[in-house]
Amino acid sequence: MKKFLVVDDEVLIRKSLVRAFGASGFQCDEAENGMQALDKISKNDYRAVLLDVIMPEKNGYEVLLEMKKKTPVFVISAFTGDDTNIGYIQNDPRVVEYITKPFDDIFAIVKLVVSRTI
Repeated sequence: MKKFLVVDDEVLIRKSLVRAFGASGFQCDEAENGMQALDKISKNDYRAVLLDVIMPEKNGYEVLLEMKKKTPVFVISAFTGDDTNIGYIQNDPRVVEYITKPFDDIFAIVKLVVSRTI
């Protein structure tokens, strides 16, 4: 069974998503910034990556630019502006969904990601 990867610099969001995936019966790794994410993505075969946009070291846009794998990506961010990076992210063929923070139901996010990556 392939794992999921949650990439977010906000500890509460990252840990909550990891716990929700675990409680739903799925393995899930975590990364707190883009550098860690790229390292984990290069070494693992993930079913999907949940990727924050605004992060230290490397942001979500930079992670997408440097990702070599065609792993499905679910962008998670509170930022919904008209920035050109957001336009690129939304048009990247690996991006399956753009999920805005805050989440009303974290288990609904898990269900969405799992259902879109079968």
